[in-house]
Amino acid sequence: MATRADLCAVYTECKTIGDENTCEQIAESVTELDTELRAAGVRGRLTPLDPPPKPVKRSTRRRQDAPDLPRRPVEKRTVGRVFAGRYRPSTFLTLTLDSYGRVDAEGAAVDPDRYDYRRAARDAIHFPALVDRFWQNTRRCVGWEVQYFGTVEPQKRGAPHFHAAIRGAIPRTELRAITTATYHQVWWPAHDQLLYSGQRLPVWDTRAKAFTDPDTGTPLPTWDQACEDLTEPAHVVRFGTQIHVKGILGGTEEAGRHVGYLTKYLAKSVGQAAGLGDHATDAQRDHARRLHAELRVTPCSPRCPVWLLYGVHPKAPGTR
Repeated sequence: MATRADLCAVYTECKTIGDENTCEQIAESVTELDTELRAAGVRGRLTPLDPPPKPVKRSTRRRQDAPDLPRRPVEKRTVGRVFAGRYRPSTFLTLTLDSYGRVDAEGAAVDPDRYDYRRAARDAIHFPALVDRFWQNTRRCVGWEVQYFGTVEPQKRGAPHFHAAIRGAIPRTELRAITTATYHQVWWPAHDQLLYSGQRLPVWDTRAKAFTDPDTGTPLPTWDQACEDLTEPAHVVRFGTQIHVKGILGGTEEAGRHVGYLTKYLAKSVGQAAGLGDHATDAQRDHARRLHAELRVTPCSPRCPVWLLYGVHPKAPGTR
């Protein structure tokens, strides 16, 4: 064990000065030594040469620019209240993302150069996380295990539009308050400026086992390294001000109409729902092209290869 400890110390020293050849030799020796130690009956955890980085803890305090949320003890029920001894209404809810600029009747930007395509793309990418946060907040605020059936409708402008049938009645004022107070913070490295594009892209170095700068050969910072000094989230996504809430009763014609409205989007493609068919206008096509161009350079997860364009090594599969 003493020999292994000495090898680990030398490995750390060589790692610090960048002596990769010696590090590889030591790693091989430690692997062989570990095999011998296990065969000799040594049990327990052996300290790895490259211990995983400590997870970065982010503050869980609510943002100062977001209103507080009420919180009630959650009851073990999944249905809403009964009114007048016989009526148990449900709720039809529609949530929309924010505005990114004026659009015409067909959903195309009136002034494409001033339309915020970057924010539109990022909000669309993180919309599922925002919806998930909304339901977490809703269950905590209303005090029962809210159940729902929902679908996403792409609007003509290309933004996700969420419709949900909630099993139970929730007051409009409460749903509006929850929606206004809901947000999702994205604690990722900054990705506002492309460092690589076109033919100039990072190169994979087999010996370094990392992507490197094509000019200098310097390895790109790892995901953990890029996240070490974050003090602000790279993006914050919120819902827009358009919130539609309507109470409905099961078994009525109106209830059937709303259920049909929800289910039709299960069979529609994004292109069909957004109206980008053969009769789309030039403005619609240009709007979709600009939004698509921004989505192409917007990372969708920590493991997304798009991070290479921003000079960050994507998070390795299997890591936390």
